[in-house]
This record gives sequence, structure tokens and C-alpha cells, in this order.
Amino acid sequence: MRSTARQRMNRVLPRGAGAADGGAHPARADAPRSIGRVVVDFTALSLPADVGLALAEAFWNHCGARSGPSVLCHWRRLKVFARFILETHALRSLSDVSPVLLVRYIEWLNAQCDADGAPWSKTTRAARYTTLCRLLQWLERCRPGLWDPLEYPFNPFPWRNRDNRPRTRLSAQDLHAILTACQHEIAQSRALRERGRQERAAAAANTDPAHSLGAMLACIDRSFDGVLPSVNLLQRRGHMPLYRSLSRYGGMQVVESYLYPSPASMLPYYLAILLHTAGNPEAIADLQCDCLQPIPLLEDRVGLVWNKPRAAVQQRRAFRSTDAFEPPALVREILQWTHALRPHVRAARRTHLFLAKNANGVRALSRASFMAPLQPFVRRHRLPPFSFASIRPSVLTAIYRASGDLQQVKAVANHAHLSTTVGYLEGPQVEAQNRARVATLQSAFLGHFSPSSEGASVAARALEPASRPEPQASIPSGQAVSMFGFGCTDPFAGIAPGTHRGELCTNFLGCLTCPNAIIARDPHTIARLLQARDHLRAAAAQLHPARWEAVYAPPLRILEQDVLSGFSAHQLAQGERLRGTLPSLPPLR
Repeated sequence: MRSTARQRMNRVLPRGAGAADGGAHPARADAPRSIGRVVVDFTALSLPADVGLALAEAFWNHCGARSGPSVLCHWRRLKVFARFILETHALRSLSDVSPVLLVRYIEWLNAQCDADGAPWSKTTRAARYTTLCRLLQWLERCRPGLWDPLEYPFNPFPWRNRDNRPRTRLSAQDLHAILTACQHEIAQSRALRERGRQERAAAAANTDPAHSLGAMLACIDRSFDGVLPSVNLLQRRGHMPLYRSLSRYGGMQVVESYLYPSPASMLPYYLAILLHTAGNPEAIADLQCDCLQPIPLLEDRVGLVWNKPRAAVQQRRAFRSTDAFEPPALVREILQWTHALRPHVRAARRTHLFLAKNANGVRALSRASFMAPLQPFVRRHRLPPFSFASIRPSVLTAIYRASGDLQQVKAVANHAHLSTTVGYLEGPQVEAQNRARVATLQSAFLGHFSPSSEGASVAARALEPASRPEPQASIPSGQAVSMFGFGCTDPFAGIAPGTHRGELCTNFLGCLTCPNAIIARDPHTIARLLQARDHLRAAAAQLHPARWEAVYAPPLRILEQDVLSGFSAHQLAQGERLRGTLPSLPPLR
């Protein structure tokens, strides 16, 4: 068959894209649009007219198809750029867009501070800068000719993730305490709803809401489909008996707890599922009603699936279907508990699992909806302060400390790459446990080569040359520590090339060149490294240049270029504070 040449695709979007059929004039790209309760209005920004229109077109084409929270996040970042233009007057038209503008914006971001005077983190600055660059790149690609080709500054915020303080990890005991508190409140909610069912059954033949609690609940089911209306509707003619009965049984808030959840009563369910799945807080808050899936050949287990916006694959965990406090039972309970509320939510949000009713009406809950009841929950149960974002790394860290298997933690976290899992596990507790494991392996390795019997010692001495003198130096008791803070089991073992047993290791003061050197990340070791660096620098002014260059310059270069550069600014600051507590080092010769 004769193949025809493939026509070239025009990747430049037409100017009239999105116009309605029929020749109607398309709406302007910078016209106000509503995202939830927020109005995104580019005309309200202090930007030149042509700049605002171009950025609006790029914004809605590049970010408009994302979720509502993501669109609002990029909108807030773009408002920072508008504030930069308002303060600096660096942009008057599209022709002023240039690399100089980007450099000025980077310098302006570096000078910004929070309300408490702390400078913005590199991550915050990089996020605001990246959003602007993505929009400019879209305009260059899809609307060419607006300005000359831009040369973007390369990596203006280097190591932006290294200097961030790691999130506080909760211990396994704290996680267990949180889960126990959730189970306690879930049991109370179940008991309250069971009491409501019993009261309804006992008052099935009575239609007067003032007769009993069960009669009042049955009246709400008959008249309002199980959802208590507003006070204004209850005060109308025909509903006054029900309105007067509410105060008799504790008011609207107490009566509603028998019927459907509030954000506070839904919080323990959300926290329990978050702890069991070790999922991301936003993704778990957006669970759908069809999140339970059967597992073939495993009748006693059910799969819980959810979507993670940043991942290309569906997240999945399997749980026992018979446990009353595991996610399958909790999800079924929530579906039954929120059945009456679903017709009152708009169709786009009706499939969300977490629904609740508060003073503002019935709505689907998000992560932000659980923030207000979190602190009262912590105070009620005397729990350590924590955030939703700290639960996932804490659970993964607890699993790793118990199993020591990175692959198992990777499977629980649903990560595609093992390096992502390692990033979640970095912390002082895991580092201390890893150092203990490495020390155990090193001890076993050294014990493999150490003589284990009297006969082995005699055989080893028989193989040594007769002219070799007996060791004269006494081996110090305890652990010998070099000037760099490295430990040495036996500096007189004669392991280094060119040395014999009983002679001090020639690399004892230059352990940085030893391939077996292991550097801990604790503040005390970092303080010793900083002290050794300054000690080597000071020796350059006292020793002969040739000797200093041959003996002490190599470890100094390794110390400065390879070792200290691997620590973050926060770790170096911790080590700097401990330098004054260290004893002075002996002079170098």
C-alpha cells in the first residue's frame, strides 16, 4: 500500500478558541469567573491591560482544567506577581517582558518576609516564580510574537527542598493514641444512632413530636425526609409543635446528631481512614462512594481505592471486611449515615463520601473542613499536637522501623519509585536506627576477621615475620575518636597500608581519606567536623607550606567540598552551636 504523507499539525491555538457557534463574540479571557466562593478577576489586578489579558488567556488554558483548589492555588501565586508589578512598576506593556524582568522578580521574591519577619522559604519563592514561568512559556508556545524569545534563569532557587525543616514525626505510641481516640468517638456515635433507632421503634404508633424523642425523630423523617430544616421553616404554621420539642431534647445540634453527621462527628472517621491507609490528606478527604472494591478469591478482604491528583495510577489498600473499625466497615457506615443528606448536595459533589450538615447547610467536606474540629478533638483526648500532613510520614516511618523493609513501605505508600519512599523516611529516629544497624553489621564484619581462639592467635603470630617487634604501644580502653569525630575500634591494629600491628595508624588523623569512613548526621559529629575544618585552616599559617599541602590539604579539600556540602544549613547551624562545648584540638605538626 502506498502511504500518504502525514500533514503537519498546527499547534498554535486559534485566537477565537472557545467561541460559541453561530458567530457570537467570544467572552474576554480576563472576565471574572467563580471558583467555588472565590471570584478570579484579572481586571482587578494592577497589571497593564494587554498583560492582564494575555496572562488570563494563558491561565485559563493552562490551569483551567485542573481541580478547583489547584486553580485557586495558582491564582494566589499570580496575585503575588501582580503585587510585584504594583510595587516596582517594572512592567508597562507586553514589550517589557524580558529576562531582566524575571531577574528583578527573583530578587524581589528573595526580599519578601512573613508577618513575623521570617523570610519566605525557597519552596514558597520557587512556587510563585514557577507559576509565572509556566504561563509565559504557554504564551511563547501558543501565542508567538508577543515578545522576543526569553532566556529563563537556570535554577534560581537551588537546593530548595534541602533547607526545609522536616515535618515532625509522631511516634508509634502517639499514632496508637490517636487511633484509640477515633475508635472511642466512633463507638459513641454508633451508640447514639442506635439509641435513636430504638426510640423510633418504641414510638412508631405515636405521631405527636412532643410525646418522646423517638416520635420527634419519626416526625422529622416523615415531614422532611430525615433532614431537619432551618428555624425559619420550622416556625411556620404547622411545624410549631416540632419546633417547641427541639429545646426539650437538647436543641437542634443534639437532635441532628441522631440523624446525620456534622464535621466534628465525621472527623474521627476521616482520621481513622487516614491512619489505616497512610494516604495523602487531600486524596482521602476526596474519597468517592464507590471506593470499596471486592478482591477475587479473598472473601474476607476488601480493597479501598482512591485517586491521587499527582499520581497517574489509582491508589489501593486491602483491609479486613469483618473488623468494625477498619476502613471497609467505616465506609459502609458513612454511606448509611449520610444517605438522607445526598439529595441536598449539588450533583457534582453528590458522589463524595464525606458529607455533613452544619449551620451553612449540607455540603461535601474537604481537608479544610476538618481543620476547625481538629484542635477540640486533640484537647478532649489529651493528644500531642499534630497536623493531617504529619500522619502519612509518621505511619510510614513506624512501619519501616518495625519491619526494616523499604519495599514493604513502598507498597503501603503506593509509590512508583523507591527514592520517593526514602524521602518520607528521613528523620533523626530512622537515622539513629540505621546507624545502629550499620554498627551491628560493622561489628559482625570485624568479628569475622578477629581471632576467635587461642589457636588462631598462635597461628596468626606464626605467620608474621620473625624480625617484626612485639607491639609496644598500649591499646587504649574504650573507643578512640579522631579529630574529625570518627570512631576507631583499634587504631593500633595495623590495618592501614604500610603499618604494622602495634603502630599507630597513619590515617588516624586523616580518616576522611579512609574508604570505610561513615559520617553520622548528628549535631555533635557536625560540630567536630566544623572544628576540624577551622583547625586545618589555621595550621596552614604555622606549618611549612610543602608539608601542609602534602599532609593536611587533601583532607581539608574533602571536608569542605564533599562532606560539609552535604549537610543542610539547618544542620550546620546546629553543629555551630555545639562547637563551643568541644575540647580544643592538639596542635598539628
